Amino acid sequence: TEPLVIPPLPRGVVRVGPVTTVRSDPVGLLRREHAFDDVHDLFVHPRTVVLPSTSAGLVRDLEGSATRRLVDADMSFHAIREYVPGDSRRQVHWKSTAKTGRLMVRQYEESRRSRMAVVLAAATPEYADADEYELAVSAAASLGLRAVRDARDIDIVTGSEIPRVVKGRLRAIRHVPVVSPRAMLDGFSGLDRHDNTMAVEDVCRLASEANERLSIAFVVVGSAVPLARLRQAALAFPADTAVAAVICDERAHPRMQSVAGLTVLTIGTLDDLSGLLVRGATA
Repeated sequence: TEPLVIPPLPRGVVRVGPVTTVRSDPVGLLRREHAFDDVHDLFVHPRTVVLPSTSAGLVRDLEGSATRRLVDADMSFHAIREYVPGDSRRQVHWKSTAKTGRLMVRQYEESRRSRMAVVLAAATPEYADADEYELAVSAAASLGLRAVRDARDIDIVTGSEIPRVVKGRLRAIRHVPVVSPRAMLDGFSGLDRHDNTMAVEDVCRLASEANERLSIAFVVVGSAVPLARLRQAALAFPADTAVAAVICDERAHPRMQSVAGLTVLTIGTLDDLSGLLVRGATA
Protein backbone atom coordinates (compact mmCIF):
# COMPACT_ATOMS: atom_id res chain seq x y z
CA THR A 1 0.00 0.00 0.00
CA GLU A 2 1.07 3.54 -0.72
CA PRO A 3 0.26 6.35 1.75
CA LEU A 4 -1.85 9.09 0.24
CA VAL A 5 -1.40 12.51 1.78
CA ILE A 6 -4.43 14.73 1.21
CA PRO A 7 -3.96 18.43 1.99
CA PRO A 8 -6.75 20.24 3.85
CA LEU A 9 -9.66 20.69 1.50
CA PRO A 10 -12.40 23.32 1.57
CA ARG A 11 -15.92 22.17 2.40
CA GLY A 12 -17.52 20.37 -0.51
CA VAL A 13 -17.94 17.05 -2.29
CA VAL A 14 -14.82 15.73 -4.02
CA ARG A 15 -15.29 12.99 -6.59
CA VAL A 16 -12.46 10.44 -6.40
CA GLY A 17 -11.93 8.14 -9.36
CA PRO A 18 -11.54 6.47 -11.68
CA VAL A 19 -7.99 5.67 -10.58
CA THR A 20 -5.14 4.19 -12.61
CA THR A 21 -2.08 2.62 -11.00
CA VAL A 22 1.14 2.57 -12.99
CA ARG A 23 4.15 0.32 -12.41
CA SER A 24 7.35 0.53 -14.41
CA ASP A 25 10.94 -0.57 -14.25
CA PRO A 26 13.68 1.89 -13.21
CA VAL A 27 14.67 2.71 -16.79
CA GLY A 28 11.11 2.93 -18.14
CA LEU A 29 11.32 0.03 -20.60
CA LEU A 30 8.41 -1.86 -19.12
CA ARG A 31 5.17 -0.35 -17.95
CA ARG A 32 2.03 -1.84 -16.45
CA GLU A 33 -1.22 0.01 -15.87
CA HIS A 34 -4.29 -1.11 -13.98
CA ALA A 35 -7.48 0.96 -14.05
CA PHE A 36 -10.10 1.00 -11.30
CA ASP A 37 -13.45 2.20 -12.60
CA ASP A 38 -15.00 2.82 -9.18
CA VAL A 39 -15.95 6.40 -8.39
CA HIS A 40 -16.46 7.57 -4.81
CA ASP A 41 -17.59 10.85 -3.31
CA LEU A 42 -15.45 12.32 -0.56
CA PHE A 43 -17.50 14.59 1.69
CA VAL A 44 -15.56 17.41 3.31
CA HIS A 45 -17.73 18.46 6.24
CA PRO A 46 -18.10 22.04 7.47
CA ARG A 47 -16.46 23.05 10.70
CA THR A 48 -18.83 22.74 13.64
CA VAL A 49 -18.78 23.70 17.30
CA VAL A 50 -20.33 21.96 20.30
CA LEU A 51 -23.48 23.80 21.37
CA PRO A 52 -25.44 23.47 24.62
CA SER A 53 -28.14 20.84 24.67
CA THR A 54 -31.44 21.81 23.10
CA SER A 55 -33.06 21.29 26.52
CA ALA A 56 -31.38 24.48 27.74
CA GLY A 57 -30.92 28.05 26.65
CA LEU A 58 -32.87 29.53 23.77
CA VAL A 59 -34.20 26.12 22.75
CA ARG A 60 -35.22 24.85 26.17
CA ASP A 61 -38.93 24.63 25.18
CA LEU A 62 -38.51 21.68 22.85
CA GLU A 63 -39.79 18.98 25.19
CA GLY A 64 -43.29 19.38 23.79
CA SER A 65 -45.82 22.18 23.92
CA ALA A 66 -49.43 22.24 25.02
CA THR A 67 -52.02 23.12 22.39
CA ARG A 68 -55.52 24.54 22.70
CA ARG A 69 -57.07 21.21 21.83
CA LEU A 70 -58.68 19.58 24.89
CA VAL A 71 -58.33 15.84 25.42
CA ASP A 72 -59.21 13.38 28.16
CA ALA A 73 -55.68 12.19 28.93
CA ASP A 74 -52.33 13.90 28.49
CA MET A 75 -49.61 15.68 30.46
CA SER A 76 -50.85 19.28 30.60
CA PHE A 77 -53.75 19.66 33.06
CA HIS A 78 -56.42 22.13 31.96
CA ALA A 79 -59.54 21.97 34.13
CA ILE A 80 -62.12 19.80 35.86
CA ARG A 81 -65.52 19.29 34.27
CA GLU A 82 -68.62 17.22 34.90
CA TYR A 83 -68.60 13.60 33.84
CA VAL A 84 -70.39 12.69 30.60
CA PRO A 85 -71.13 9.17 29.34
CA GLY A 86 -68.07 7.73 27.63
CA ASP A 87 -65.47 9.38 29.86
CA SER A 88 -62.85 7.12 31.37
CA ARG A 89 -63.38 6.36 35.04
CA ARG A 90 -59.62 6.65 35.52
CA GLN A 91 -59.90 10.41 35.01
CA VAL A 92 -62.46 10.89 37.79
CA HIS A 93 -61.36 13.56 40.26
CA TRP A 94 -62.67 12.12 43.49
CA LYS A 95 -62.04 15.17 45.67
CA SER A 96 -64.15 17.39 43.42
CA THR A 97 -66.73 14.63 43.11
CA ALA A 98 -67.08 14.52 46.91
CA LYS A 99 -67.51 18.30 47.10
CA THR A 100 -70.11 18.63 44.35
CA GLY A 101 -71.94 15.35 44.76
CA ARG A 102 -71.54 14.74 41.00
CA LEU A 103 -68.90 12.81 39.09
CA MET A 104 -66.16 15.21 37.97
CA VAL A 105 -63.31 14.34 35.60
CA ARG A 106 -59.98 15.88 34.68
CA GLN A 107 -59.49 17.52 31.31
CA TYR A 108 -56.13 18.13 29.64
CA GLU A 109 -54.58 20.16 26.87
CA GLU A 110 -53.09 18.03 24.14
CA SER A 111 -49.30 18.10 24.12
CA ARG A 112 -47.58 17.70 20.79
CA ARG A 113 -43.93 16.95 20.15
CA SER A 114 -42.32 20.22 19.18
CA ARG A 115 -40.29 20.72 16.05
CA MET A 116 -37.28 22.86 15.29
CA ALA A 117 -36.40 24.45 11.96
CA VAL A 118 -33.09 25.81 10.70
CA VAL A 119 -33.31 28.03 7.62
CA LEU A 120 -30.06 28.88 5.82
CA ALA A 121 -30.03 31.80 3.40
CA ALA A 122 -28.61 30.75 0.03
CA ALA A 123 -28.72 33.83 -2.20
CA THR A 124 -25.30 35.23 -3.12
CA PRO A 125 -26.36 38.87 -2.48
CA GLU A 126 -27.29 37.95 1.11
CA TYR A 127 -23.60 37.54 2.03
CA ALA A 128 -20.64 39.89 1.91
CA ASP A 129 -18.30 37.20 0.61
CA ALA A 130 -17.67 33.46 0.43
CA ASP A 131 -16.06 33.32 3.89
CA GLU A 132 -19.20 34.77 5.45
CA TYR A 133 -21.28 32.07 3.77
CA GLU A 134 -18.95 29.39 5.14
CA LEU A 135 -19.48 30.80 8.63
CA ALA A 136 -23.24 30.62 8.11
CA VAL A 137 -23.03 27.01 6.91
CA SER A 138 -20.97 26.08 9.97
CA ALA A 139 -23.45 27.82 12.29
CA ALA A 140 -26.44 26.07 10.70
CA ALA A 141 -24.63 22.72 10.78
CA SER A 142 -23.76 23.19 14.46
CA LEU A 143 -27.40 23.91 15.30
CA GLY A 144 -28.58 20.92 13.31
CA LEU A 145 -25.95 18.61 14.75
CA ARG A 146 -26.94 19.47 18.30
CA ALA A 147 -30.62 18.82 17.56
CA VAL A 148 -29.95 15.51 15.80
CA ARG A 149 -27.77 14.28 18.66
CA ASP A 150 -30.52 15.25 21.10
CA ALA A 151 -33.01 13.22 18.99
CA ARG A 152 -35.12 16.31 18.28
CA ASP A 153 -37.52 16.66 15.39
CA ILE A 154 -35.81 19.11 13.06
CA ASP A 155 -36.13 20.37 9.52
CA ILE A 156 -33.14 22.05 7.82
CA VAL A 157 -33.92 23.93 4.64
CA THR A 158 -32.13 26.28 2.28
CA GLY A 159 -32.80 27.83 -1.07
CA SER A 160 -32.27 25.73 -4.18
CA GLU A 161 -30.93 27.00 -7.49
CA ILE A 162 -33.65 28.00 -9.95
CA PRO A 163 -32.78 27.43 -13.63
CA ARG A 164 -32.55 30.67 -15.54
CA VAL A 165 -34.62 29.23 -18.38
CA VAL A 166 -37.64 28.97 -16.07
CA LYS A 167 -40.13 31.74 -16.67
CA GLY A 168 -42.38 33.04 -13.95
CA ARG A 169 -42.08 32.61 -10.20
CA LEU A 170 -40.76 29.23 -9.13
CA ARG A 171 -40.39 28.22 -5.51
CA ALA A 172 -37.63 25.71 -4.81
CA ILE A 173 -36.04 24.72 -1.52
CA ARG A 174 -33.62 22.01 -0.52
CA HIS A 175 -33.93 19.86 2.58
CA VAL A 176 -30.79 18.67 4.33
CA PRO A 177 -31.18 15.05 5.49
CA VAL A 178 -31.36 14.66 9.27
CA VAL A 179 -31.54 10.89 9.73
CA SER A 180 -28.10 10.85 11.36
CA PRO A 181 -25.27 13.28 12.16
CA ARG A 182 -23.15 11.97 9.30
CA ALA A 183 -25.95 12.16 6.75
CA MET A 184 -26.69 15.71 7.85
CA LEU A 185 -23.07 16.81 7.57
CA ASP A 186 -22.82 15.11 4.17
CA GLY A 187 -25.78 17.21 3.09
CA PHE A 188 -24.13 20.40 4.28
CA SER A 189 -21.01 19.48 2.29
CA GLY A 190 -22.92 19.87 -0.96
CA LEU A 191 -24.51 23.27 -0.26
CA ASP A 192 -23.52 26.39 -2.13
CA ARG A 193 -24.68 29.95 -2.76
CA HIS A 194 -26.75 30.72 -5.84
CA ASP A 195 -27.28 33.86 -7.86
CA ASN A 196 -30.74 32.71 -8.90
CA THR A 197 -32.59 31.40 -5.86
CA MET A 198 -35.32 32.37 -3.41
CA ALA A 199 -34.87 35.13 -0.86
CA VAL A 200 -34.59 33.97 2.72
CA GLU A 201 -38.05 35.36 3.51
CA ASP A 202 -39.62 33.06 0.91
CA VAL A 203 -37.62 30.08 2.17
CA CYS A 204 -38.96 30.75 5.67
CA ARG A 205 -42.48 30.87 4.31
CA LEU A 206 -42.14 27.46 2.66
CA ALA A 207 -40.50 26.00 5.76
CA SER A 208 -43.40 27.23 7.87
CA GLU A 209 -45.97 25.79 5.47
CA ALA A 210 -44.24 22.40 5.58
CA ASN A 211 -44.15 22.25 9.39
CA GLU A 212 -47.35 22.88 11.30
CA ARG A 213 -45.95 22.52 14.83
CA LEU A 214 -42.77 24.53 14.90
CA SER A 215 -41.64 25.49 18.38
CA ILE A 216 -38.53 27.42 17.40
CA ALA A 217 -36.91 28.47 14.15
CA PHE A 218 -33.36 29.64 13.52
CA VAL A 219 -32.80 31.83 10.45
CA VAL A 220 -29.11 31.95 9.53
CA VAL A 221 -28.11 34.80 7.20
CA GLY A 222 -25.19 36.98 6.17
CA SER A 223 -24.47 40.59 7.04
CA ALA A 224 -26.11 41.84 3.84
CA VAL A 225 -29.61 41.00 5.13
CA PRO A 226 -31.06 44.02 6.98
CA LEU A 227 -33.20 43.80 10.11
CA ALA A 228 -36.31 44.79 8.16
CA ARG A 229 -35.99 41.65 6.05
CA LEU A 230 -35.35 39.52 9.11
CA ARG A 231 -38.54 40.80 10.71
CA GLN A 232 -40.37 39.96 7.49
CA ALA A 233 -38.89 36.45 7.56
CA ALA A 234 -40.01 36.00 11.18
CA LEU A 235 -43.58 36.90 10.23
CA ALA A 236 -43.67 33.84 7.98
CA PHE A 237 -43.84 31.61 11.06
CA PRO A 238 -46.85 31.16 13.37
CA ALA A 239 -47.22 33.63 16.21
CA ASP A 240 -46.42 30.98 18.83
CA THR A 241 -43.12 30.03 17.16
CA ALA A 242 -40.01 31.51 18.75
CA VAL A 243 -37.77 32.88 15.99
CA ALA A 244 -34.06 33.57 16.38
CA ALA A 245 -31.99 35.13 13.61
CA VAL A 246 -28.27 34.38 13.42
CA ILE A 247 -26.38 37.09 11.52
CA CYS A 248 -22.91 36.01 10.39
CA ASP A 249 -20.61 39.02 10.14
CA GLU A 250 -16.89 38.41 10.54
CA ARG A 251 -16.32 42.11 11.23
CA ALA A 252 -18.82 42.31 14.10
CA HIS A 253 -18.51 41.69 17.82
CA PRO A 254 -20.82 38.99 19.24
CA ARG A 255 -24.04 40.37 20.65
CA MET A 256 -27.64 39.42 21.28
CA GLN A 257 -30.57 41.79 20.98
CA SER A 258 -34.34 41.67 20.76
CA VAL A 259 -36.01 43.54 17.91
CA ALA A 260 -39.81 43.60 17.88
CA GLY A 261 -40.01 40.17 19.50
CA LEU A 262 -37.28 38.73 17.27
CA THR A 263 -34.13 37.46 18.95
CA VAL A 264 -31.09 38.48 16.89
CA LEU A 265 -27.71 36.84 17.47
CA THR A 266 -24.72 38.40 15.72
CA ILE A 267 -21.59 36.26 15.51
CA GLY A 268 -18.15 37.09 14.17
CA THR A 269 -16.72 33.61 14.65
CA LEU A 270 -18.27 30.19 15.05
CA ASP A 271 -17.25 30.00 18.71
CA ASP A 272 -19.46 33.02 19.46
CA LEU A 273 -22.61 30.98 18.81
CA SER A 274 -22.29 28.70 21.83
CA GLY A 275 -21.83 31.57 24.29
CA LEU A 276 -24.79 33.51 22.93
CA LEU A 277 -27.09 30.49 23.14
CA VAL A 278 -26.13 29.91 26.78
CA ARG A 279 -26.67 33.59 27.53
CA GLY A 280 -30.17 33.30 26.10
CA ALA A 281 -31.16 31.04 28.97
CA THR A 282 -30.87 33.87 31.48
CA ALA A 283 -31.88 36.77 29.24
